Amino acid sequence: MTSNDNKEVFLFQPLQSFVSPTFWHKLSEIKIDFDRLSDAAKPVHGFYTNFNSKSCLLEVDYSSFNTSFNPPKNHYTAFGTLYNKNTIEDFKECDKNALLQVEGQKFLDDIATGAILDDPRLLARFMILSFADLKTHNYYYWFAFPCPLKPTLEVERNSKPCRLADQTELSHMIQIIESIPDENRSFFILNKTIKDRYIELKDLIDPINLKDNLKDENIDDLYFCFVDPSEYESPSWMMRTYSTFLHLSCPSLAGKYIKFIGVRYNSEMKYGSSLIWTVQLPQNDEYMDDLKFVGWEPNKNNKMGPRMVSMRESMDPAKLAENSINLNLKLMKWRLVPDLNLETMAETKCLLFGAGTLGCAVARNLLSWGFKYITLIDNGKVSFSNPVRQNLYTHQDAVQGNNMKATIAAERLKEINPNAITKGYVMQIPMPGHTIGDSMKQGAIEDLEKIISLVQEHDVIFLLTDSRESRWLPTMLGVANKKIVLNAALGFDSYLVMRHGNLKEVKDNSKYVDIGDLRCISGSELGCYFCNDITAPGNSLKDRTLDQQCTVTRPGVSNIAASYAVELLVSILQHPDKDSAPAYFCANAMSTEKVPEGLLGIIPHSIRGMLFNYENILPATKKFPQCIACSEKIVNEFQANGIEFLLKAFETTKYLEDLTGISELMNIDANIIECDDSDFELSDDE
Repeated sequence: MTSNDNKEVFLFQPLQSFVSPTFWHKLSEIKIDFDRLSDAAKPVHGFYTNFNSKSCLLEVDYSSFNTSFNPPKNHYTAFGTLYNKNTIEDFKECDKNALLQVEGQKFLDDIATGAILDDPRLLARFMILSFADLKTHNYYYWFAFPCPLKPTLEVERNSKPCRLADQTELSHMIQIIESIPDENRSFFILNKTIKDRYIELKDLIDPINLKDNLKDENIDDLYFCFVDPSEYESPSWMMRTYSTFLHLSCPSLAGKYIKFIGVRYNSEMKYGSSLIWTVQLPQNDEYMDDLKFVGWEPNKNNKMGPRMVSMRESMDPAKLAENSINLNLKLMKWRLVPDLNLETMAETKCLLFGAGTLGCAVARNLLSWGFKYITLIDNGKVSFSNPVRQNLYTHQDAVQGNNMKATIAAERLKEINPNAITKGYVMQIPMPGHTIGDSMKQGAIEDLEKIISLVQEHDVIFLLTDSRESRWLPTMLGVANKKIVLNAALGFDSYLVMRHGNLKEVKDNSKYVDIGDLRCISGSELGCYFCNDITAPGNSLKDRTLDQQCTVTRPGVSNIAASYAVELLVSILQHPDKDSAPAYFCANAMSTEKVPEGLLGIIPHSIRGMLFNYENILPATKKFPQCIACSEKIVNEFQANGIEFLLKAFETTKYLEDLTGISELMNIDANIIECDDSDFELSDDE
């Protein structure tokens, strides 16, 4: 588009917005605490710089809302208006063109009243239309830099700007610019015949007698200067508003050539890098009869439309907690274990049978490793003796008298990590040797169905209950559903942590072989807790004194056992074969063979520890073919008859012994059976 063959339209470089995250933080705070439902226009400030500037940026941050605004060092103030709508519908339906006209009229009013002469910084203007979704922390916004569509400036065809440093007769201007206070440098005038000072706009322009403005001045001597954030040959939008102001305030300039200096600063030439443009103002002001404003900023796709930024990572308290919680895990991955798969832990669903001393400690350690899905089953209430040993409960929980451990523990885990997905189920775990009366049968069946469903829904089963027989059902369900099963049990100063075998097949068993004195048992051949005690579980709490029914352990034992249980799970999950990974044990105590390691070290079958001599041993045992919990006969019978089979098992322990052939085995030689777990009194809870 040209006016004639010798001239062409002068082009400007549009401004680009840059919004600091702190702007949205402050906007949210003001919206919640002060504005509430008000969507009235709000004055804000922005800032821009000509110091080694890039991309014509105009920035806003938290300080933009300050009544008394001071821009950062080497930056200059821009004045804006924020229109923050209450709903996304209001944001979308807002008449953008009408809003731009409103802001444009403010610009014209500031010219007419002389406000710009009192503070020329008002020539740097912007507006923001926004909607803050405080629930999702998504912010929709659209910047505009209002300016009249006309006047259109023209320049000689193919003309180029010249650098101030190249004009020797203007060298004194560089020193004048350097001497101007920052607050007065945004827009000013230089006269090349005046060697020692700059001229403020109000010194030459009167808002009342417009026709006389600059009428008697030698225009060839005047340079209209402005801070220019552009890095290109074209000046920034600031010159467009400046030229509009001059054209409207000084009718005598119509049709004349005038000179602008875009004041720029770079490290090499300092203010000598400033550029000079000579442009021609239009001949008349007929466009004033129907003045239209432009200035909406294109989005990142260079289309006319708003932008959206999500601040969830830095504003959502739950997300902030998640990022902080995972910091240690990420540092481990970055610095020490690059192959650590953090997503595996976050996606693994853990079901804890027992929410007592072991259950609380295991749950806390799971959170530390980034596990999010934790479900607890327990039918006990928080008592006064619990809080000092069970770290998810408080004294107040016990005072209330009716707080159930499972539900309180689930709530506390959420308080610790709001991103955790926790549930607590209050139910009795049916057990062999604990007869179910007719009046309780229907409730027991409902509990059984729920327990079976929960086992199927989860990936890992922890056995952390207060009696041996209460572990039979989850042990059997775990192997039947091919779940990872981990068991922890406590004695006075001893503990047992073990992983149960599974029914899974390893694709390549050939990669696991014996090494010297090290013997290998594949994960599918490992025994369960009941494999080492071939008698069926009975009512272990019957005829027990208080000290035999309650936990009597050294306080640190439960924490040690819980930590080992979780660390063993993590090691399993990081192994390529998961719980099918083999367990190596040493046939010769003097062996120097090195146990094959997974990503995080060895993966034993069981860990038996004693505090009185601070010793751990790592025995491994194979499945007992007639085990009353994990043998094929038991699993097959459950899969064939389901709850009917379970009710028979609960009625009498002899049923399990007869089914597996233990009764017959015991009749052959009663002396062959020897209990291997006498040191481990299975209780951790009242």
